[in-house]
Amino acid sequence: MRNLIKLVAYKIGWQPYQPHPGTRVVCCGCSLPGLAEFTEYQCGRTNRATIDELPKKRGYSRLSLAVLQTLKTLFNPAKRLFAQVLILISLIASPLALAESFDHSQWDGLLKEYVHWPVANQESRVDYANFDRQELQAYLDKLASITQSEFDAWSDNEQLAFLINAYNAYTVQYILSAYPNITSIRDLGNLFQSPWKKKRFMLFGEKVSLDHIEHDLIRPGYNNPHIHAAVVCAAISCPPLQSVAYTGDAVEQQIKQAFKEFLQSNKNHYDKESNRLKLSSIFKWYKGDFGKSLNNYLSDYAVDLRMTPEQMKAAKISYLDYDWSLNDYR
Repeated sequence: MRNLIKLVAYKIGWQPYQPHPGTRVVCCGCSLPGLAEFTEYQCGRTNRATIDELPKKRGYSRLSLAVLQTLKTLFNPAKRLFAQVLILISLIASPLALAESFDHSQWDGLLKEYVHWPVANQESRVDYANFDRQELQAYLDKLASITQSEFDAWSDNEQLAFLINAYNAYTVQYILSAYPNITSIRDLGNLFQSPWKKKRFMLFGEKVSLDHIEHDLIRPGYNNPHIHAAVVCAAISCPPLQSVAYTGDAVEQQIKQAFKEFLQSNKNHYDKESNRLKLSSIFKWYKGDFGKSLNNYLSDYAVDLRMTPEQMKAAKISYLDYDWSLNDYR
């Protein structure tokens, strides 16, 4: 809804239109000046989009979008005021106008209290022994109460923050379900099914697995490889669980910072003598998420790996063994 308000301001001359950096221009074939940019701004991940597709892709109410469609025939100097009134009415009347965000303060408080950092910005450990299970369950109950339509009404960043927090919080609950009789999250699986494929977490009215949250919702839905430093699988070799919750207004910067810190940690190592970069196995498992060339992608983060961009582009890459031991604070 905040983005729609920006569009309204743009249409009636209150502020210049500023699309999000990196988005592509696509056109819905409309005749209203600027509405093609609106389609691009809201649906930058699609090849082509129409107004009818916007609610399911970006969560805008059909009432608000119907008003914009109406402006295709109303938008001229004689009817400018009427167009403004219609837009403002749609913002007030839309039942989704109030669905701006989800309160993650409970999860944030738990992270601040029970996540510890033996090595600052590199290694975090979770105090499972003392974790407030009742408070965690209360937060998870709130997560589970969100409907698909409520989720669809949020911005992309709100959705992404919600899903990352859900993954991490459900992972902690998963560990607690067997703690202290557990040494690794892999202990929760069996010969026939990995722990990540077990459907035991409520989301949008159905039981889902951790794999569903990560591989069916987060990765294809938001197309940001930095998420691999944000979703945490409760293992020593995983990126550290952060001691703050992700939020919609900060998630892009939060996951970028987590990614940079992950590169700086001892989970990735550069040997200058042999020009060999030893990376976390995460980069092997999800290599395709980083584009055609991992060397090229990481050249933008060479300083975090204590390298130059030229060294990064020419480096030989190998992968470190993965330590699946529990990230327990003892």
